[in-house]
Amino acid sequence: MLVRSLFAPFFVLILLTAFPIVVSAQSSNPSEPYLLGLHYFYGRSVPVDYQKAANLFRESAKAGDPRSQFMLGYLYSLGFGVPRDFVRAAEFFRASALQGYPLAENNLASLYEHGQGVSKDLREAIRWYLPAAVQGDPVAQANLAGLYYTGTGLPQDFTQAARWFRVAAENGQRNAQNNLAVLYCLGKGVQVDHGKAAYWARLAADQGLVPAQSNLGFLYEHGWGVPLDYVSAFAWYSRASRAGDHAAAESLTALRQVMTRKQLDQVAVLLAVQTPAPDLTASAPALAFGSAEPIK
Repeated sequence: MLVRSLFAPFFVLILLTAFPIVVSAQSSNPSEPYLLGLHYFYGRSVPVDYQKAANLFRESAKAGDPRSQFMLGYLYSLGFGVPRDFVRAAEFFRASALQGYPLAENNLASLYEHGQGVSKDLREAIRWYLPAAVQGDPVAQANLAGLYYTGTGLPQDFTQAARWFRVAAENGQRNAQNNLAVLYCLGKGVQVDHGKAAYWARLAADQGLVPAQSNLGFLYEHGWGVPLDYVSAFAWYSRASRAGDHAAAESLTALRQVMTRKQLDQVAVLLAVQTPAPDLTASAPALAFGSAEPIK
């Protein structure tokens, strides 16, 4: 099927979270170790030092602060400043999640989904994804949508998948935006609507999501939901290709065979004057764990 072979997205559900910093890294206020820990975690005003961040988060975590419990769990999950230990990560995520902290609920769910630090248990995964999603966490919403899409741990339900991808997409989650575009193209859980597919693909592409850039190029190449425009198609494929998308590179080769010299020159001008979309994955650590299963 043409859509499946050319319009083939891949999604990694992550949340780029920037916590507010309202005190100096040199503050001696003992009630603010969490905020100070964030300075060392993000390298704001001081060099990045995960070990110092862990010590500060641990101080607040002992006092029951759910944010610090979450951050300490995150550090243990990746081995940043502490030995990597998924069991300890799960313990701290659980302590935070039991206080209703949505990021911790999402990450604890992910550990249960993949059997990291806890026995694999899809029911427990769904149990924790759901409250995080209901509280508005866009990564949990996208993760829950992915489970509905694949039928993992619950009955496959494309309508519910579309519902949760839409909620996450409306909250700005770029992977969900791309996946919702795919559903509108394939007509899974929603009526086929190429205009809406183009709308959501563009939002994700403008955030620098490479699969969305390739998908948007496909829509322009075929005139689905947007005017048929080889110049725009070539430009979006070029952005995706430069980021390592091999399918986009193959599409560029095919497009060159049908484009005029004038059109290719227009692409060169377009790419020269437009600022490349940022790769948001490099702007901050991805604190929320997400699924990496492709929609097909």
